[in-house]
Amino acid sequence: MIIKSIKLIQFRNYRHQEIEVDPEINIFYGENAQGKTNILEAIYLCACARSHRTSRDSDLILHDTHDYAVCIRYLSQQKVEETLEIRYLEAIPSDPQRTRSLRHIFHNGLKLDKISDLMGLFHAVIFAPEDLMLIKEGPATRRRYLDLLISQVRPAYFVHLQQYARILAQRNRLLKTWRDQRKSGKKGIDETIAVQLDVWNESLAREAAAVLSIRQAFCERISSLAMEAQQLISDQSEILEVRYRSVPGIETSSSTEEIYDQYLRKLKRNLEDDVEKGITQAGPHRDDLELTLNGNAIKPFASQGQQRSAVLSLKIAELQILREDTGETPVFLLDDVMSELDENRRISLLKNIQDAQVFVTCTDAHHVQLDFSEKMCDTADKQPCQRKQSLYCVHQGRVTRQSEDGQCDGL
Repeated sequence: MIIKSIKLIQFRNYRHQEIEVDPEINIFYGENAQGKTNILEAIYLCACARSHRTSRDSDLILHDTHDYAVCIRYLSQQKVEETLEIRYLEAIPSDPQRTRSLRHIFHNGLKLDKISDLMGLFHAVIFAPEDLMLIKEGPATRRRYLDLLISQVRPAYFVHLQQYARILAQRNRLLKTWRDQRKSGKKGIDETIAVQLDVWNESLAREAAAVLSIRQAFCERISSLAMEAQQLISDQSEILEVRYRSVPGIETSSSTEEIYDQYLRKLKRNLEDDVEKGITQAGPHRDDLELTLNGNAIKPFASQGQQRSAVLSLKIAELQILREDTGETPVFLLDDVMSELDENRRISLLKNIQDAQVFVTCTDAHHVQLDFSEKMCDTADKQPCQRKQSLYCVHQGRVTRQSEDGQCDGL
C-alpha cells in the first residue's frame, strides 16, 4: 500500500494541513512538541479507527474546536486509488443538533455503516516509544496489540469482539442487579434473573469461543515469527516465546466447540462469585500474552535493551503477518525510535521494511538519512538500497517539504 497524500483538519495541533508524500522514505523532522507524531497518529487512525496514544477521540481535536477530520489518499496493491476519511464531531451541550458525539467513516466518499467495515481496507504498522508498554504495562495493553493486528486481517474477528463486549455488558448488568437485590433483602427475583443469565451465558460463550480460538492461532504465528526475529537480533543468543494465557479450565488450543463448552461450564461454576462481585471475572476480556526470554518472564528479568528487542521482534512479526495475509506490504510508521535502537537492532528493522513505504519522525534528520542510506541493505548482496528519501520540516503545526540539506528554511 502506498499513501499519496494526507489531509488533517483541526486534528491535534493542525488547523488545516495537506501533505503530498512520496512512495518510499518520508522523514518528518523538527523539535519536540511540534506535531510530528500527530501525522503518524492520523495515518494509523485510518487503519483501525484507534489512536496508538489515546482511546478518546476528544483528545484528538484541536484546542477550542469541536471536531476533526483525517483523510488519506492511497494506492492499493492493485494500483487502484482509494480514499479513507474519518470525521469526529464532539457533542456540544448548547447545540440541539449536537447532543451526542458522532464519528463518521467514508471509503471512496461513501459512508460506512460500521467501524468493522473499515477493517482490512488499509494496513499500517506503527513502532513508537509507547510500544515498550507491551512489556511494562498490564494485560489490557497486550490484548489491544493482538486485537488490532487480528482485526486488520480478519474483519469478522472485530465483529466477534464487538458482540462479546455487548453481551458481556448485558451479563454484568444482570449480575449487579442480582447482587443489589440480594443486599436489599428482596425476594423472588433470583430465579427470573437466573433464567436470563442462562441465555446470556450461552451467547457469551459462543462469542468467547470464536475470539479465543482465533487469538490462539495468531498467537502461535506471532511467537514463531517473533522468535525468529529475536534470534537474528541477538545473534542466536536469545529465544523469545509468546504464549496465550486464559483462565484455568479453558484450553485455547482446543476446537471452538470444546472452548465453548469449557467456558460455559466456567461461567456456571463462577456464578455465585460473579454475583458477589457484580462482574464477569473470567473470559477473553481478562486474558493475557505471556512473554518470556530464554524461559524467564521479560518484565522482571530482561534488561531495557532486551525489552526493546522483544518489542521490535513483535512489530516485525506483525509486519510479516500483514504481508502474508493480505498480499500487500503495509505502510510502516516509525515514531522517533531510531535513536533508541542500537546498530544491530536498527539494521534488523531496516532489513524488514525494505519494500514498505516508510514514515519516520525524528529530531535529527541527518542521522536518520544515514541509517536509511547505509543500513537498509539487501540481505543477499549487502549493498545499500538506493531508496528515495523525502524530508519534511515540522514546526508549530505546519509541515514544509524541504531540500535534502535538512534545514527548516523560512520557519
